[in-house]
Amino acid sequence: MFINWAHFIIPKITFILSFIANPVFVYLIRTEKVIQFGDYRYLLYFFAIFNLTASVVDILIPACVYSYRYAAVFFIVDSVFSERSNFAPTLISLRCAFIAGTYGILNIHFIFRYNVLKNTSFVSHYFMPYGLILSIFLVIFHIGLWTFVVEPTMYSSDESRNYVRQAFQEEYGVDVNTISTKIAVYAEASSGIVFRAWIGTGVVTVIASYSMTLYFVLGYKFQIMSGLNQGSATMSLKTAQMQKRLFWALTIQTIIPICVSFMPVTLVLYGSAFCIDFPNWINWGSATAISFFPFLDPLAIIMCLPALRQRLGRKIGIRPSQVQVSSNQINTIDG
Repeated sequence: MFINWAHFIIPKITFILSFIANPVFVYLIRTEKVIQFGDYRYLLYFFAIFNLTASVVDILIPACVYSYRYAAVFFIVDSVFSERSNFAPTLISLRCAFIAGTYGILNIHFIFRYNVLKNTSFVSHYFMPYGLILSIFLVIFHIGLWTFVVEPTMYSSDESRNYVRQAFQEEYGVDVNTISTKIAVYAEASSGIVFRAWIGTGVVTVIASYSMTLYFVLGYKFQIMSGLNQGSATMSLKTAQMQKRLFWALTIQTIIPICVSFMPVTLVLYGSAFCIDFPNWINWGSATAISFFPFLDPLAIIMCLPALRQRLGRKIGIRPSQVQVSSNQINTIDG
């Protein structure tokens, strides 16, 4: 099934950019001499691995969304998994669950940076390997919980398929009974189907909402503590300034999933729940926007840390107008 050229090409472009940006990011972190990343670098390596995995999943399970009255239809396009099967709907759940994975990544990042400022010695002693293992587990837990919730609550029953069948065929020229789908119907269906849809939507909303709340609460505390620690004897001025630059990187990294994950999912699900007739480009654009996260995420850190940004600039032939950090000024950012 072919949606349009934008939906077909953009995920391929972001896939290529992700496989450029993340290895470059790992290389810059691994070879950095001015900034001592310490154990923090292992967390950043994990983020890069997640981003690459998300890009691969996006290519293997290219998804799209269709809204009709009180229904939201998630389906696979241009893939060997497009045809209806017992296994493919689980892949749709897994593909959507990587949205929750992006929330987990940022949760970990905020918690780590906050604890570096609040309890440096604890992080230094226990992050490797326990903190890293817990970080990986938390991301897997987010993905698993989302999959576990969506799988039964947005099950494509015959009633759900019949509800959208005619409209879907008029839009795409394909019988919805022949493809793999997950369907949430919020009204005009049996009580069981409607109840499951609202339960599933409620749980994924809670997952997203708690993550957003955590970002803002810890972000606010992070900013206050960075300011207090500038005058602290336990942290040098240069290290405190580096912490602030990382805070701005985290701010940008927070904006990215809000724009490419949280808002698209919210528009699709609640637009259908309240029968809001969005233009079709909102539907396929929502599915496409998610593919931007894996390559924008590492760029946020590279662009916000002058040492990394300047090294990248020199590698591609752009010389900084003024060297802001000399080689004998070593900054530590993991405490």
